[in-house]
Amino acid sequence: MKAIIFDMDGVIFDTERVGDQAWRQAAEEMGFAQIDDAISQCRGLNRADTKTFFEGKYPDLDYLAFHKRNHEIMNQLLADGMPVKTGAVELLHWLRQEEWRVALATSTGRESTMHHLEAAHMTDLFDAIITGEQVEHGKPDPEIYEMACDAIGATAGLSFAVEDSPNGIRSAAAANLRVIMVPDLVKPNLELRELVVTVQENLLGVQKFLEKFGEV
Repeated sequence: MKAIIFDMDGVIFDTERVGDQAWRQAAEEMGFAQIDDAISQCRGLNRADTKTFFEGKYPDLDYLAFHKRNHEIMNQLLADGMPVKTGAVELLHWLRQEEWRVALATSTGRESTMHHLEAAHMTDLFDAIITGEQVEHGKPDPEIYEMACDAIGATAGLSFAVEDSPNGIRSAAAANLRVIMVPDLVKPNLELRELVVTVQENLLGVQKFLEKFGEV
């Protein structure tokens, strides 16, 4: 069985930049600075792990108020439509045509995830959708990828994951998946290159890689 699991933000949708902008605006409104370090360390974490991080780093911050305001800003910034990554539509339709089993494994909450997918008319292109609140331990823990494999009946060592962030790549690699990196805001360093089977510029490159892989 051919199986592949995708991250969402930064892979399917060009939402990492939008999310960073929302974080910075919410932080500025609430009067605390140096948010860039938190953005970097929390990239790929689910809400529970992000909350734990903030409680340790910013003990005087009302995290729930910050999260609410960040969510409001994010929705405003995305009001004109979802920014879909280059090749996402083509790749997902090709995978469906070629009878791949396809899952989504995102640290984003289910409400936002479904909103994004429905806005882009992509909901039916995934056989399973695993979101951040479904797991106890978010990325870089492998739990979310292990759950996604179970959901589509995939054997991890024979399946692929597509990721952009260090935490996501570590998560998928720890789950024994063959990881394809499509860099977004973080470029591949030596550590990440050793964890992936290939680095592709965009999802069109991922399709070409999978086509060639299937010919071997």
